[in-house]
Formats: sequence, structure tokens, C-alpha cells
Amino acid sequence: MTRPPRILVVDDVPANLLLARKLLTPAGYDVVEARSGAEALAAAQETPPDLVLLDMHLPDMHGMDVLRRLREFPWGAGLPVVAISALAGDEERARWFQAGCVGAIEKPISVQAFVAEVARFLAGTPATAPDVGAPSDLPAPAVPERRRGRLGEILVDNGLITEEQLEVALEAQRESRKRLGQILVEQGAVTEDDIAWALSTQLGYPYVHLTPSIVDEEAVRMLPEAFLRERRVLPVLKFGQEMTLAMADPTDEHAVEDVGARTRLQVRRSLALASNIVEMLDHFFVHAAPGAAAVTTEAAAAEAQHLQFHLVQALQQGASEIHFDPLEGGRARVRYRLQGVLADRPAQAADLHDSIIRYLHDMTAAEPESSGTATVPVRVGDTEVVLVVTFMPTVLGQAATVVLYPRHTEAPDLEHLGIPDERIRPLRQALEASWGVVLVGCGDALLRSTLLHAMIPTGTRGKVWVLETLPVYRRPTLNQTVLASAMDAAAYLRGVVMAGADLIVVDDASNVETLRAAHESARNRTVLAGHPQADVVGLLSQSVDALGPALVASTLRGILAARSVHLLCPKCKQPAPWGSMPAAEEPVYVPGGCEACGFTGFRGQRVLFDVWIADLGTRLLLRSGRTATVFERLVQSGTRMREQGLALVRAGLVSQDELARVVEGGPWISPTFSS
Repeated sequence: MTRPPRILVVDDVPANLLLARKLLTPAGYDVVEARSGAEALAAAQETPPDLVLLDMHLPDMHGMDVLRRLREFPWGAGLPVVAISALAGDEERARWFQAGCVGAIEKPISVQAFVAEVARFLAGTPATAPDVGAPSDLPAPAVPERRRGRLGEILVDNGLITEEQLEVALEAQRESRKRLGQILVEQGAVTEDDIAWALSTQLGYPYVHLTPSIVDEEAVRMLPEAFLRERRVLPVLKFGQEMTLAMADPTDEHAVEDVGARTRLQVRRSLALASNIVEMLDHFFVHAAPGAAAVTTEAAAAEAQHLQFHLVQALQQGASEIHFDPLEGGRARVRYRLQGVLADRPAQAADLHDSIIRYLHDMTAAEPESSGTATVPVRVGDTEVVLVVTFMPTVLGQAATVVLYPRHTEAPDLEHLGIPDERIRPLRQALEASWGVVLVGCGDALLRSTLLHAMIPTGTRGKVWVLETLPVYRRPTLNQTVLASAMDAAAYLRGVVMAGADLIVVDDASNVETLRAAHESARNRTVLAGHPQADVVGLLSQSVDALGPALVASTLRGILAARSVHLLCPKCKQPAPWGSMPAAEEPVYVPGGCEACGFTGFRGQRVLFDVWIADLGTRLLLRSGRTATVFERLVQSGTRMREQGLALVRAGLVSQDELARVVEGGPWISPTFSS
């Protein structure tokens, strides 16, 4: 090899990257660093590495997703990837080997063995995958004894202990598994100050003497008291995305990773006496709020922080949903829905999952361990967001799905979604009449709300009253009532008629009683009603079956049916294999995956839609009971959605499979393209 071997090291902890570089660079390796999955994929694509050392728990992607993406590169099939983690059990490591990792290195890494392990993996000597349930051959996560030995050497070299005292302490350590410094203090050989000085000298971490005046109480209360006491750590300062953490043992990688996972901050380590940390914990928790109330208040703040992090990340990444699901082995799964695709995020500890579920129950006033759906408005930074939270039990514990709906204050514009104003103008004109109902069928609750608000005629002189289960749009010119459930809509609808509303908008008329109330009110009022049935034939059929043809004929003015289709990311879309393309047509594209689209392959959406107007002839047919004739004509006229979708496919904006999913609800079956 004419150039030095290139090692891509992927880890979100800067100290770990620095250590890897300091060990590997002198050994003749070219080290490339990445602090996230997206950075790793970009670096690998720019300059293919010879070996990847991959932290499996990254802030933006799970290591398994990064591994899968690396394998998709043209040169990625034979790329050796080594998993690195401090939180893995045998079962999880077995999955890494099954997915194609050639080995695994446990954190904290052994300074003496690390370079040799890297050389072994580069030479093509894979590790043996652990059997699930069998003892692992990988090193235990405890700090290696040799590292502790260096601490002893510093104490001996500086005359603080003798060789004999060190040997006695090391023998006690082998039996008790305690830290060497703790044993030496217990034996009376040194003081805590001596250990602090030696550790600071050995590790290069700053030593700090803690006092209440230099500790940020707000940073302290980001973590539970019990956790801080167990780990013997204390947050000193939070600045930007970094936290300074005082630690009795700065080599405790598990504590650092746990603090990083709980706070989502980069941890800067400093050294403090264990007794000094306990003194500060007693000050902030015992003095500030004695008893269990202090722990309860602080825990609630920590739970809010965990959820707030996911809400901020989801909004920044354009996610529409967050899924919290329990897993086995004390872990929990977190996924965001990006452009319709579920993307894994770093797994979290089971206690973090439980705290988020508990806080969601408190926010929504739902009973603990209950199932069901609740809606709650929250503020995330400067953005008002409506959360629709669904709780469901599983055999491993409770799961929760959070759907995010950012609030808007302006009337939406449908042009950018692909709905020309002239196509829905007849329906808008119908809403300016003194009676009648217009139905909007769409399975996506947010898109349905958008369509309803966009169709409200501008400059309406009468009173407009909106009944909403999903209050996404807040408009000062409208009377808006938020409903706890769609089941309440019928009673409220009749109430706003008595209140003198001229145009009534209801966002969910799927309940038969609400649908009936909408049509009955439309005898002398104008009603705009939403429904989850997203096709004209199905929505008209449900209305006729539930209400009878006479009532529908006397009030129905028209139907708008709509479905959203995800657009391909323009930066990473790829030509489809030749066999899937119709002959003599423009190239057809499939999704790729890049940082711009969150590696989903999609970015943005368009709306496929049908507009049907109930003219006088159709209403006469319905009134006379000739409903079959009406439906025959509807079927013969066909849907415009497929035609609109095929135009987007030809333009390279939508994939065939995405169109098939939306229009047919199944995989793509290649048609003959019509001109």
C-alpha cells in the first residue's frame, strides 16, 4: 500500500476522538474523524477508508443505520467495520456481527491493546461473534488494571506511598474490584487530596474545588439526585451545548456516556474530591428542598428536558412523529418519522424511556399505564406545537407515539402543494352560497386541516365558526373551538347553528352523528366538513349509506379528495434500474439518501387530488334512488390522482413505488405510460 492506511473514527465524544488520534497517528495511520452518522457517511463518500471504527450510539443515527449505508457504497461491501460501545450486551453485539461488523471494541479502550487490535482488523483477522447467552470474550467494561497501576506509580514516584503499600492495595483491588484510589484512602495510605492531585497529573483533567458560588444550580438539576450520588458526579456549568462535569473518577466512561445521553450535551470532565461532590449535593438538594419533594421536583425537570430534546431535534429535522418503544435488555428504541420514513435514533436507557412516558402522561393528564390518545399544546423554543400523543401497552412496557403539528397563524396557500386555485374555485364558490355542504376527504389530519383552512373564502362577511380536534391554525378573524374528541363535534355543530354561524367548519366528521349533523345544518347554513376517507367514490358511498340518498341529494355541493405524495430528494435521487422503466420514456428515479434529506431519499411533498361537483342532474338521480347510476358515472370518469402522479414520475419528482403506495396502496406494477 503506497499510502498509510486510512482509519475513519466515528464518535460523538471529542475526548474519544482525540485519544484515538493520539494513539493511531504515531503508529503510521491516517485518521479521519466524524462526530455523527451523517458526517461519517459524508467523509467516507469523499475519501473511502480502509477501516471504520464505529460508535454504535450516535446523536443522529444508530450505528446499524450507518453500517447499512456504508455497505450501499460501490466499494462498501468489503469495508471492515468495527463496532465500538460501552453499553452493549452479548445479544446486541451478536446483532452487530450478524449485520457485518468484523469485530467489536469495548469502551473505555485499552491504551496498550488498541493499536494492535486495529492492526489485526486491518489485516483481515475478524473477531468471533459472541453466542447470545454465552460468556463474551470481549474485555469487561471495567477500567484496565494497568491504567490504575499508572496512578500508583505517580504516587510512588512522588513519595506519597511506598511500593509495599501499592502492592497491598493492588491485591485488595483484585478481590474487591474497587477503585485503586478509594482503596488507598480507606487503608489510610493517602488522603483524598493526594489522589485528586495524582489523578489530575495522570489524566490531564483540571482539578476543581467546588463551592456553591461556582456551581450553576440550574445545571445541577438537569440530572436526578440519585443518579448524581450513585455516579459521584456534579454538573458545574452548562454553556451552549457543553456541560462541565466534576467527577470523582474522570476515567468513568459509563458515567460520561450516561450524562451525555441524559442531557444531550458534550461533557467536559474535571476532577473533584468525592467528599466535595457529596457536600455540594447535600447543599443543593437537602438545603434547597428537603425530603422526597426535592427529588420529585428535580426528576420532573429532568423528564421535561429529555422530552424537550427530542421535540427540538424532531422539529429541526422536519420529523412529523416521534416513536418511543421499549426493548429488552434495559434499552428503549427511539425513531423519528422523516418524510414518511421511520428513522432510528440512538437507543436510550430504559429509565430514560420510562421518565419520558411518565412525563407525557402528566402533560396530557392521562392515567398512568393507560392507553388512548390525547392532545396538548406546548411551546418548543419559539414555536407553538400541538402534540397528539397515543399510549399503547406492549409486553415489554408502555409505548408512546407523539405526532407534532406546528401552529400557523396565516391562511395556507395550496399552490405550493400542487393544487391550482382554478381547480378548487367551484368548491369555494359553493361555500359562498347560503346553504349546502362541501366535504374534504383526506386521511392525513394535518393536510386535511390545511385544505379546510385554505378553502375558507377570504373576505367572508358572515360569522365563520371552526370546530377543530387538531387546532393547528390560529386565525384571529375566525371563531375557533377546540374539541377534545371527534365524538363531541355533533353537539357543538348544532350549538354553533344556534349561535348564528353562517359558515361552519368541522375538521373531523367521520362519526356518523357528526356527518348527519353537518348535512342537516347545511339545509340553511353552509358547512365545510373534513373526513378521513380520501377518495370521492368512497366518501360519497359512506355518506349515502349512513344518511340516505335524499338528505345527501338535498345538501351536498361537492367533494375534494386529496392524498399527499413524497417528492424525491433532488440531491440524491438515482436512476431506476433499466428493467423497471417503461420503454422509450424519460428516466425514472428512485430514492437515494443524503444528509440533506436525513438519508430518507425524500424531501417535500405534493398533493394528488380529485374534485367532484354535485350538479343538478346528479342530485336528481340521488333523490330518485338511482344511486347506482351515479356511482357508475363516477367510476367511468375515473380518478385524476393517478394521472397527476404519473406526470410527477415522468418529471423525475416522484418514484414509481411512492406513487403506487399512495394511489394503489401496494407495490408498483409497471403500466403503459399514456401521453
